[in-house]
Amino acid sequence: MAFVAPLIAAIPAGLSTALSIGGAAIGAIGAVQQGKAASSAANYNAKVADRDMEVADQNRKMAIETARIDAEGKRRDNRRVLASIRTQYGASGLSLAGSPLDVLQDTAIEGELDARRTEYEGRARGREGALQMLGFQEDASLSRMEASSAKRAGYTGALASTLSGVGTALSRTA
Repeated sequence: MAFVAPLIAAIPAGLSTALSIGGAAIGAIGAVQQGKAASSAANYNAKVADRDMEVADQNRKMAIETARIDAEGKRRDNRRVLASIRTQYGASGLSLAGSPLDVLQDTAIEGELDARRTEYEGRARGREGALQMLGFQEDASLSRMEASSAKRAGYTGALASTLSGVGTALSRTA
């Protein structure tokens, strides 16, 4: 390594200044390119989060609609069960008063509660989807901020590299 110092001393001042400025320019270009690459990556991440948010919204809507359809199916099944009970009571000669009526009322209430439980579960899944969408929206916003910040950092790095190179070049000419 001792041989490096005489080599550096032998470089003419003009060439040394030119090399300093050239190195600063290359560093500046590299900083800008790095900032652009980081910005592009962050923008891509924002687009992915936007797409994921759309999918989460579709899943949320589908969960609510599926629960609504399932609840309606449970209500239809409940009407069939009630009709069957009435038919059986009628065939056996029982009147729809007293205990038979209580059984019908309890069956109807339980059937409706089951349908409402199904609807509630769908709304709960819909809420989970809404929260998931919010998370994706926050991810997208953060990625956009990172993209903007990365671009600014690239330009700041380019300016710093340029000023450093110019400073080094000026110090060699003094």
